[in-house]
Amino acid sequence: MKKVFAISIGLMMAISVFGQSIKVTPTLKKGMVKTYSVTTTMIAVGQTVNVTSEEKFTVTKETSNGFEMTMESSNFKSDGDNQNLMGRLATLGEEMMKDCKIQIRLDKEGRVVEVVNYEDVKAKALASGNKLIDDLLEAAPEISQLLSKEQLQQQLAGELTPERLTKSLTISSSPLALFGRTIATGMEDTYDNNMVTLKRLWVVIGKNITASSKTNMSREELKAYVLSQVEKTAPQQASMIKDNIDQVLDSGLLKLDVNEQASYELGDDLWVKSLETKTESDIVGQKSSSQIKVQLKN
Repeated sequence: MKKVFAISIGLMMAISVFGQSIKVTPTLKKGMVKTYSVTTTMIAVGQTVNVTSEEKFTVTKETSNGFEMTMESSNFKSDGDNQNLMGRLATLGEEMMKDCKIQIRLDKEGRVVEVVNYEDVKAKALASGNKLIDDLLEAAPEISQLLSKEQLQQQLAGELTPERLTKSLTISSSPLALFGRTIATGMEDTYDNNMVTLKRLWVVIGKNITASSKTNMSREELKAYVLSQVEKTAPQQASMIKDNIDQVLDSGLLKLDVNEQASYELGDDLWVKSLETKTESDIVGQKSSSQIKVQLKN
């Protein structure tokens, strides 16, 4: 009898969830300010780094086509230092963007369209990034045996394209990630997290939304990804790897597994009240994980 009752409850819950959907069109008006605390923990190569910061979003303009807002990242604190190189490398992106004021254009439904002041943001991020490269090479000069300072700088500049910068504002750990989207329980989509392509499955329960994601790359996409990474990190080996990439894939030694769980709680105005992402990766035997928590402060 208890088993039948439990099955009935489970069935009722499934029915209540099935078919639920939500259109995330947030309230936006000039002068609106949202501030979030961000806590990140990353583990890689047996080292752990913890980072805290704040993200402030201010709606600055209403236009005929939508809105403009500024995003500022501040109060950056990290326990990754020159004695914790993996931690320092893991937080390079966050360190580069701290204190940058990014102007963002949104459409009428709140979807991110572009970074308005891209050139200014790129210049400031590159200046900060190049300083960090100098610090890393001073702390670990052996890095230059793999990649020269010039190659590191070129790699950094290549990551700061208008497309990748805009994409970074809508990755799963961003408060803007769901803006302008209609999401339904059972919906599937593909998601480029600026590293690999993932396949996501969504569940909607009222204003609570979850997404389960895992690697979803074809053989050709995997080959392209591996070659692009080799060209960035070990360009002198790129030709050899390209000639033998099929054999490497067939050997099974090349593993690329990424799993991510993301959960969002929305407020009545459909801005994120809180979100959390947990990611576990196994890339060519190198395991890492991260947990990011974002909480609305005001």
